[in-house]
Amino acid sequence: MRAALLIRPGVIVIDDVADPEVGPDDVLVEVGGVGLCGSDVSVFRGTWTAPSYPWRLGHEIFGVVQATGERVSSERVGELVVIEPNIPCSRCIECGRGRSSSCVNRESVGMNRPGGLADKVVVPSPFAWKVDLQRATDLVCIEPLTVVETALDRLPGPLPSSAFVVGAGAQGLLMCLALVRRGVDVHVSDLNPDRVALAANLGAGAVSSDGSDRRYPLVIDSAGTPGSMQTALDRIETWGTIFVLGIDNRPFEISSAALVRRQLTLRGSLTYDHPADFRRVIDVVEAGLVSPGRVVTDEYPLADVQRAFESSGSTHGKSWVRVNTGLA
Repeated sequence: MRAALLIRPGVIVIDDVADPEVGPDDVLVEVGGVGLCGSDVSVFRGTWTAPSYPWRLGHEIFGVVQATGERVSSERVGELVVIEPNIPCSRCIECGRGRSSSCVNRESVGMNRPGGLADKVVVPSPFAWKVDLQRATDLVCIEPLTVVETALDRLPGPLPSSAFVVGAGAQGLLMCLALVRRGVDVHVSDLNPDRVALAANLGAGAVSSDGSDRRYPLVIDSAGTPGSMQTALDRIETWGTIFVLGIDNRPFEISSAALVRRQLTLRGSLTYDHPADFRRVIDVVEAGLVSPGRVVTDEYPLADVQRAFESSGSTHGKSWVRVNTGLA
């Protein structure tokens, strides 16, 4: 089968590789398309080290079940599915607490398990979710939307009437959609004016990029960099909550005096918990309550996957790679 292989940071080639083996509890999925995520780009650029080279990226995957393992019903063949790429062990203490997002033995497709930028991918059958959706752009956004929706569900109590989103990359744009769906007046900032404009088109309301000093009860940092955290601190009001979704290894500065005197809450949210969170988000999208594909602006064929990754930092919306045509 064809596969996009990262042979060293910044260089991807298309090559033929052996079909993956299907275990007794697995399904073999013919890949329709794969969304590009910031974590994929980090591995591509070498800021997040691949487990080995060559490496296969891609975890925001949809496709059609082509074959099943011996302990999986053959009736699943032909199902259109989206992949839940974070696979917990179901044995550790955190899994026992229902917190599979904190599983110490978690496997992640595209990160420490071969990814979906190939003709086929194998995953355990419970992590291939049958869906009834028509648009490929919605399908590639189910996984990142689940990250965003789960984060909001983890906040205690009702959401405030207004919120500020730092960073209008794909995750920030999806956060805007999720907040707007909940009736929150959303403001957003980003260095890229085209991304700010797209956020406005998604219903982000009074978009703020003018340096005003208004503060908010909830600030969501979708970038996680030292600079974005400083923006979050500038925008948060007393007794407010800063919610960090972006991941960056560089430290940021906040004094205990600022945290205590302003009585702030600072917390993070990592992925989602299996199986409830993925199922809940699929139901929301299938019901037509949100169309996550609205954040998608760029499509590439598998042959242009190198260009897709190189261009990901400059696009004003989300990018995805179509692997096999006709699947959605």
